[in-house]
Amino acid sequence: MHPPVAQLERVSTQDYMVPDSNLLLKKGMTVQIPVIGLHYDPEYYPDPYKFDPNRFSPEEKAKRSHYVFLPFGTGPRNCIGLRFALMSTKRGMVHLLKDFSIDLSNQMTVPYEYSKHSMLLKAKDGIRLSFNKLST
Repeated sequence: MHPPVAQLERVSTQDYMVPDSNLLLKKGMTVQIPVIGLHYDPEYYPDPYKFDPNRFSPEEKAKRSHYVFLPFGTGPRNCIGLRFALMSTKRGMVHLLKDFSIDLSNQMTVPYEYSKHSMLLKAKDGIRLSFNKLST
C-alpha cells in the first residue's frame, strides 16, 4: 500500500468530459493522479492502515476498479522496472522468510510520518524491523 511516489502525472491526449460532471479535461492538460490518496481511501480499502494481505485476494480485487491500486502506474506509461521489482522483492522475501520471522520493532510508531524532504515516499525516521531467527 506504500507506493514509491505520492502521485502520477499524465497529459490528456484529447478533450475529455468527465462523466457525471461539468469538468472538461482539455487536450494537453496535465492531470495529477493522487496514488497515495487512492491507496489509503477507506472506500476501496477498509481500515487502510492495517496490514491485510487478503485485500489482494482474487475475490477482493474483483470488488474494486483495477485503477485504485497503482504502485507502478498502469497502461503504456507504467514503470519500466515493474516486473524486475516484483521478481526481486518476491525472491528476497522468500530468502528472508525461510530463515526469519519479521516484525515491526517496538521502536516504531504506526502510522508513521512520511519525510517531507524527499520526492519518493519514505518514512521520516526510517522503518525499524525486528528479525528473529527461526528454529530449525
